[in-house]
Amino acid sequence: MILTGLLGSCSSFHTPLSREIMTSGSNYNARNTASDQPLSINNDPMTFDWPVDSARMTRGFLPNKRRPHLGIDLAAPKGTAILASQGGTIIYTGREFKGYGKMVLIESGDGWATLYAHFDKILVAEGQRVHKGEIIGEMGRTGRATGVHLHFEIRKNRGPIDPLPLLPKATAQL
Repeated sequence: MILTGLLGSCSSFHTPLSREIMTSGSNYNARNTASDQPLSINNDPMTFDWPVDSARMTRGFLPNKRRPHLGIDLAAPKGTAILASQGGTIIYTGREFKGYGKMVLIESGDGWATLYAHFDKILVAEGQRVHKGEIIGEMGRTGRATGVHLHFEIRKNRGPIDPLPLLPKATAQL
């Protein structure tokens, strides 16, 4: 469902991080970044919140599959508020990436970014600054989705990171 060959097709990103993500999309190897080189979260002060107040996790982070899933899927009713997991600048809104439907990408600084996909409604604009917990849109079923859900990724220096160890415990229904 994810980036292999997809992010290289869009030219509307505006920051160095987004251009790096865009150009690395077709050459990204999930096995080398996501699992063989785990992120040391103890030494990094970045903290994240759940992107929804209440949801059921329907798919986890699976970087080593034939078709990697480089984020988590959270299901809730259509129109459920989607919240910025971390503050930052909106560097992309749109639906140009195959499979993602309506999507938002937030750059938080120091190589960190969060990606949110399958919106029904996007309530932010490129270049806008948002705070952690701010509503950025509503959950939907756009793109390649079998039901209403949010696809959520956390990235560090272009590479996807398993969101679960970075999120507060016991908020989502697993």
